[in-house]
Amino acid sequence: MQVFRINKEPYHTDPLSTVGSHRYGGRWNPKGIGVLYTSRTPELALLETLVHLPPLSLGELPQLWLSTLELPPDSVFWINPAQLPPYWRSGSLASTQTILTEWLLSPFSLAVAVPSVIMPESYNLLLHPQHPTYAAVKVLRQRPLPLDSRLR
Repeated sequence: MQVFRINKEPYHTDPLSTVGSHRYGGRWNPKGIGVLYTSRTPELALLETLVHLPPLSLGELPQLWLSTLELPPDSVFWINPAQLPPYWRSGSLASTQTILTEWLLSPFSLAVAVPSVIMPESYNLLLHPQHPTYAAVKVLRQRPLPLDSRLR
């Protein structure tokens, strides 16, 4: 399965790095536990990136890079949104960061597919660097991702 990730320059040089999520945490992981945030489609990866960019003009933003990654077969555990607590979309980070505690502490699969808060019909995939098959994740390609001026 292919998944997609967008990094800001200069962080694109290591698209499998979890340093940022380890340092700052995210919706699904607390500080101190790094995971790799990816998306099922490049469009969702772009949407997820855009909502987290500062309110700058396109010319002021750093260069973005799109990475296409290949996951080993049968490495994704899919979460049904109906099985998530009601606060998963609106809760604070402190509350949502505990939803996947079991997987974060003992990764039973390489990836967990979670619905996007922005577009719940679409999925983001979290990859756990402590899972034995993380080393088998392949970077298939990377390319600069220019942003169309109509996006701002």
